[in-house]
Amino acid sequence: MAKNFGNSAMAKRIEQVKQTSAEKAQVIVIKMIKNDDLLDYPKNHEDITNTIDLEKSISEIGFSDPLEVTDFGASNGKYIIVSGHRRRSAGVKCGINLFPCIVRSFSSEAQVENYVLLSNSQRDSEKDPLLFCARYKMHEEYLKNINFDGKIRDEIAKRLGISIAQADRYNTMNKVILQVWDMVRQEKVGMSSVLPLASHTEAEQLEIYKLMCDALDNNILLTRENVKNIVDNYRHHKTENTHKPVPKEKIKNSICKEIKKFNKHLSSKYEFDNVNDAEQTISDMADTVSAIVDKMYNISKEYKLDDVFKDMIQAMQSKIENIGEIK
Repeated sequence: MAKNFGNSAMAKRIEQVKQTSAEKAQVIVIKMIKNDDLLDYPKNHEDITNTIDLEKSISEIGFSDPLEVTDFGASNGKYIIVSGHRRRSAGVKCGINLFPCIVRSFSSEAQVENYVLLSNSQRDSEKDPLLFCARYKMHEEYLKNINFDGKIRDEIAKRLGISIAQADRYNTMNKVILQVWDMVRQEKVGMSSVLPLASHTEAEQLEIYKLMCDALDNNILLTRENVKNIVDNYRHHKTENTHKPVPKEKIKNSICKEIKKFNKHLSSKYEFDNVNDAEQTISDMADTVSAIVDKMYNISKEYKLDDVFKDMIQAMQSKIENIGEIK
């Protein structure tokens, strides 16, 4: 009589292996889903309006690339698209109402968001570097939200399939005002040319942007060299025309201690019991004068009064020279 292996340990082990293999294989099953039951992922910020290339492909060979969807977070028989928003948009324009879909399983919103971000990263963005800038920002926000333990910049570079240096450029561009982004998008200026603006405040960038607009109005192309000249001239002009109001109270307080010492020395009548005391007093007075000279120098540098400082020092030197040698 044949043995019954159904409940044996070997049979159970075989079933476990079969189940594990099936899960790892992730056998793809295509499900046809009506367009009315498909929802765009709300955090997908990619532009899905430009679909001319996909429409042409669909008209020639049909809808050949299934959408990827999930029922996680959806209800009433609906599915959320995690990959294929632009394909779905193109299909609708071509009159398609029933789409082939691969249903993915997720256990958390973070998994869904991560899948969408990585799927979008695989799209060809060669013609739109600003798309990579936007993707950098979205990946950055996602990694911060999940408390990613590691170097965020390095991880984003890996996710986007770019070098760390390139990732830095996209991150820098995210600090440039949107008006300049529009210039780049309209191909009036290259992205590399405007990266130096990132070191300026928004108000300063807006002023530089206006100078760039003036250049265009005067038929001056915004080449890298011309933009550099605009930025350099702006910085030079800004420096030359920046006049800080003299904070009188601040200056007064900063040298008050030395002035009090100086005035005390001037008003005092010294009588010394020995030479050492006289020598120490002279040394103290010299220290006070030195401290005041240092303050004079610092103030003249901060408020660009170099000529005034030189005149004062020359006057002091003349006074010393006129006194002559102590006899």
